[in-house]
Amino acid sequence: MIFTVFSTTANEAMLWQSELLEYSWGRVKQPGELVRLVAIGPHQPLPRHRFARVSGTLPWSPHPYTGDVYPPYNKAASLLEWLFVERIEGTILLVEPDCVFRAPVAQEVEPGAARATAWPSLPRAAEGPFGLGPRFAFLERFCVNRALEPPCVTWPVLIHSSDLRKLAARWLELMSILRAETAHGADGRLDDADQIAYAIAAAEADIPHAIADLGADTAARQSEAPLLQYRRAIESARGEVVWDAGVYSGWDTVDPQAVAPGPGRDFLALLEEYRARRAVGGALAFLRPRPRVGVRVGRVLDQTVLEIPGRSDTLALNASAAAIWELCDGARGLADLTQELATRFELAPDVMRLDVQQVIERLESAGALDLEPG
Repeated sequence: MIFTVFSTTANEAMLWQSELLEYSWGRVKQPGELVRLVAIGPHQPLPRHRFARVSGTLPWSPHPYTGDVYPPYNKAASLLEWLFVERIEGTILLVEPDCVFRAPVAQEVEPGAARATAWPSLPRAAEGPFGLGPRFAFLERFCVNRALEPPCVTWPVLIHSSDLRKLAARWLELMSILRAETAHGADGRLDDADQIAYAIAAAEADIPHAIADLGADTAARQSEAPLLQYRRAIESARGEVVWDAGVYSGWDTVDPQAVAPGPGRDFLALLEEYRARRAVGGALAFLRPRPRVGVRVGRVLDQTVLEIPGRSDTLALNASAAAIWELCDGARGLADLTQELATRFELAPDVMRLDVQQVIERLESAGALDLEPG
């Protein structure tokens, strides 16, 4: 079992990223379960997803003891809480919210056999604790075995839940140490303290990480990695910024053709695909409705009637609902279905969308349809 896990807060900026990640997860038919961990206060409503399981966890930014505002605290703390509360057993695919799938990650890992994306930017030097250089001399006060060599890795990470459970608490602790001890230095608090802390915690827990081509930046020229991270701006061949997550407002139109072939164009093509499907499919944009096994179809006068397993009554459909039902074959997404009906009845897709959504939701609720990602 593979658990694809990402951590967020419940703020507005995370909404479109989480929705796009869920869309890409379903689109490639990633095996296992998608889990969104949300650092949120007590009694606050959790975000809703159709396929991602949402689990609320205690917020750790600001840090409850130091007051340091650093969102990655939430990632380590949320994982720690989730792993111990739910006693998860299996492979964890740990990803960032600002990434998307373009291919599935199907390989599971055993304890002690973690795999992760290379991180060449991990500080390396001939001296200093963990070979990180003199700036990290303060770690001598907090770490016993400072001769260990941390793995030069970053997210995405494939790791067994038992290994992540071993290192999560130390990861969180080291993150706060790195942030606190560099607060008054010339370069200020470490922005990448979460990645450095993870690497040290993995070394201390004796959990090796093999380098794997799991993720790539959208700024890369070429990569076949199954996951793309879009933290950096995407530029055209002439160096002009075409798209930037920091200023993007979901769901604005984007132009994939403005970027040379490669990860950046692949990401923009996915984003535009979902934007277009969402515009005509709404909240059900990436679902493919399929008749549930055992449903029987009949005709009574001018009505289509469904016999649904587990129900003593039948479900009668009027002409418009029957037209929608006939197209629910598992091959069409809702956006395609809406467009086809709009063409048939010579109506604008926006006019048809609400009717289609309501009928689909009614049929699913009645047990006649299954909605699958795709």
